[in-house]
Parts: sequence; C-alpha cells; structure tokens
Amino acid sequence: MARFSEYLDHSYLPGEVYTAGLSEYRSRPQEIIDYLEEKKFKFNPKDDGGYFQEFLALQNNPDALIQSKVKLPQRFQEFMAMSGLGT
Repeated sequence: MARFSEYLDHSYLPGEVYTAGLSEYRSRPQEIIDYLEEKKFKFNPKDDGGYFQEFLALQNNPDALIQSKVKLPQRFQEFMAMSGLGT
C-alpha cells in the first residue's frame, strides 16, 4: 500500500506495518533504529575514504597524478629546470 488513505479500511496503520515484529525490542529503542537503518540502507562502503582524499588532492593539484606516476629522464628534468619550463 502506497497511500495513507488505503489504510483506512484496515485495522492497522503504516507505522505498525513498518515496525512489525519488533515488539521484543521495545525496551531497547536503539536496537530498533539500528535494525531499521540496516534494512533501509543496503549500501555498505568498503572504502575508508582514501579515494575521496585522492580526489580532493587532484582537485588542488591536477598534475599530481602525472607527477607521481610518470618519471621523466634526469637530463630532461635538468633541461626543464634550466630553461624555466618546469615552473
């Protein structure tokens, strides 16, 4: 049932349907909240936030990814430093 008006002919309310079977937890309301939250949100991220931190670092310095992965030859780096192209 999607609308409250559909419950008018029945002897129960939407909240009673939503919390059905949780009567043994009435003395521990936090367990009810935890159970309903677990049922509602099935997304369980495995990442500890490292990808987001990497994304923020790339926003600050877009060249950081290339600088960390690409190694230029030593003589080319010296040429860039002397000519002022690397700055």
